[in-house]
Amino acid sequence: MKDPFLERQKAHSEDKLKNKACDFTSRYFAVYDLQCLAESNPEIIGPETTLILEELLKDPEFSLQRGGFFLFRLAADTLACIITNSQEKTMADQAYCALKNVLATTTGHAHRVSAEALGSLPFSVHGPGLKDVTTNNVPRVSWQQILDEKGLRISYPGAFFGRSLVAPLDQADKLLVLKLARPNDSPHSLITETLWMEHLRQGGYSFPLRFNIPLPMKIENSYVFSLKDMPVELPGTLDLHPKRYAIGFIADRDYFTYANDYMKNGPPAGEGFKDIIFRNARLLGRLTSLGIVHSAPIPLFHNRVQRGRRRDHGLYEWFRAGRLDRWLDSCSYPNLGLTGIRDFEHFITFKGPNRHLYRHIGSHILSLLLLASSYFRNKNRARVGFDKHGKPVDARDLFDKPILKEIIQGIFFNYYHGFVETEFSGDLPFNLDELACRMIDEMGVDRHMEEMLRVADQKEMTKEDFRFCLRERGYCDDEIDKLQKGIKDIVLHTGPHLGGFNESISLPELIESVGTMSALCIVGRYWKERF
Repeated sequence: MKDPFLERQKAHSEDKLKNKACDFTSRYFAVYDLQCLAESNPEIIGPETTLILEELLKDPEFSLQRGGFFLFRLAADTLACIITNSQEKTMADQAYCALKNVLATTTGHAHRVSAEALGSLPFSVHGPGLKDVTTNNVPRVSWQQILDEKGLRISYPGAFFGRSLVAPLDQADKLLVLKLARPNDSPHSLITETLWMEHLRQGGYSFPLRFNIPLPMKIENSYVFSLKDMPVELPGTLDLHPKRYAIGFIADRDYFTYANDYMKNGPPAGEGFKDIIFRNARLLGRLTSLGIVHSAPIPLFHNRVQRGRRRDHGLYEWFRAGRLDRWLDSCSYPNLGLTGIRDFEHFITFKGPNRHLYRHIGSHILSLLLLASSYFRNKNRARVGFDKHGKPVDARDLFDKPILKEIIQGIFFNYYHGFVETEFSGDLPFNLDELACRMIDEMGVDRHMEEMLRVADQKEMTKEDFRFCLRERGYCDDEIDKLQKGIKDIVLHTGPHLGGFNESISLPELIESVGTMSALCIVGRYWKERF
């Protein structure tokens, strides 16, 4: 039998929320009281409570009010509390449906807090622990010593792909890859990648889809070594550690075939791209469910130029919906390819609150959706920036809306399947057609090309850094000579970006859809474990 006092307390709080004459503070504490009841006496909560909280989250009166975000967050957290504390699946279903309806019908604060509330539902994910390996005695070896010790024969001396020296092997369609350290890398920072390769190859994992995990090499019983010489000349722009620290591994010949390479994975109907991107989506989801999180499918930044003096180091925190820096350039060399997920140095072990996992999942899905748009833009990468009349390039004709819609849906379905290990059922709580249209409008027209090199950032740079920064962004030496460091802000045309410099993202629909998809993945896993 339900406690009459608690029933009256619940009814009193619900009446305050239904009364439009009640002020903000009264409503806030009414929601707080309902949350306390949901935690201490969940049996007292009924369907009317969830309906009232849903209507509050949909109420436009508070969406623009100062403090509205906090009221909405408390209401969404209360619905999540009902889900986790209810002893009856029916009641949990009703609270979930309320939050799902909010995701489908709102934008802004209400949408964000509802996605984050669902994204915080508790379940167990505990990533593996990697063994610790010391790098006290790093052997110094020649290129020929490596070939001789491992019994390798190469077709030709090789070439550099970024900071990796790659040489094709005579046997079995494989590549020899030596990945070299950057100037500030320690030998120990390199070894993480080989440890993940070893762990995934020997840890008893099963992946039903193609995932070619490279074979790490030990030279003189060490994963890390120092190269005495190079078989080819170093590219002039490549900056490496003076001791030439490196790791080596044997990779499949397709290791450097990228997912969004239109020339290799193009028509008919984008089938090659869809196969690769869907497979990588499922692999990312599967690994994340095991607590093995890839932290950089593509490099995402809010502000590259201010990395040195920002709290977030310029990295993109998608849930804040800020401007996305150089989105198309970020897709140039993704860590997702024909062989599966690449660059194991970016794997991390996840052991923490689910809200952090929700954010990692969002970064994955955002990266996959950006790659989808870059696939269409890669039909003609010359069409970027401004046209001869100084107007933004309009490349919307490169997109195919029906195929893009299929790719968006397939990315979510495959990631969900990998993470939850069941297929998604039900309706998507967002407008797929509208999302595809907005992606084409914003990512097909280069409206935002400007980046600002602030005086404060210039003063942090040495003269050499200042010149390098400008040269990297397209300035020639003669143009650089005419500029004085630290005198005034310098406008750089480095886009396309999604949003103006230090502004919000110009495609908020993308962020909200990412939040929705991430939340659905968390809910699916929670529901599977609990019910």
